Amino acid sequence: MRNIIKALTYQTRTDNVTYYSMLIPFFLIVMSLVDVDITEITGSMFIASVGDGFALLPIFLILMLGVRILGWDYADKTMNYEILSGHHRREVYFARVIVSHIWCIVFCFGFMLLPVIVFTAINGWGVTMDPGGMALRFALAIFPMIRMVCQYVLLVFIVKSSYVAWAAGYLLSMFSMLIPILFDELLSYKFTYQLASSNLMQLFTFNQSMGYVNGEDVTICHTELEPSVIIGTIGVSLAVSIICLALGYLIFRKSDVN
Repeated sequence: MRNIIKALTYQTRTDNVTYYSMLIPFFLIVMSLVDVDITEITGSMFIASVGDGFALLPIFLILMLGVRILGWDYADKTMNYEILSGHHRREVYFARVIVSHIWCIVFCFGFMLLPVIVFTAINGWGVTMDPGGMALRFALAIFPMIRMVCQYVLLVFIVKSSYVAWAAGYLLSMFSMLIPILFDELLSYKFTYQLASSNLMQLFTFNQSMGYVNGEDVTICHTELEPSVIIGTIGVSLAVSIICLALGYLIFRKSDVN
């Protein structure tokens, strides 16, 4: 499996689509800086200003990059050649699972944290939110990201095409982001960790209040989380991930990759 992982890593590193996938998060970051005075905004102020917009970045980046890594080899029968060369199907399957997780999560956190680190280095962290509470929220975001990748694993191995998976994944992403809005408006029901997208949005949505710090009125974002949110985020994400990976492997084990 190590050789497959190396080959997939090289393929991803030299693939133009990998870099095209970066355009969406780059555009989102640029848009978040419109009308922002970069000489005054602190790291915590940047997070507060973007808010649940942080959830959009992994939603689209994982769709573009994850599906590419998982499904592109269906086009040239690479997986069939790997099996014929003596690799077990589980090695072929889980190598793609591992590589897609590493690339997606590393790049998601890279794009999410880079502007925060830059503004913190320039202007400090600030007083808008507690750094420990925010660190916990970023750490918890790993779990719905893992869940999202695993959902695309299942989707790709069902449709056996990165193009079809891209289209279906985009529609599902749009639908999953609309569901919480519709339910909240029509039924007064608030989605939290039931969907990966709503879970990410929840982690980057903050209750706000006004405070008085250093002689100024400032907006304070509260980062504390209820234990049920922490447990739900981890538990539901891991459960859904395991189910998706198991179903994906069962489908791949019985499918024809010729």
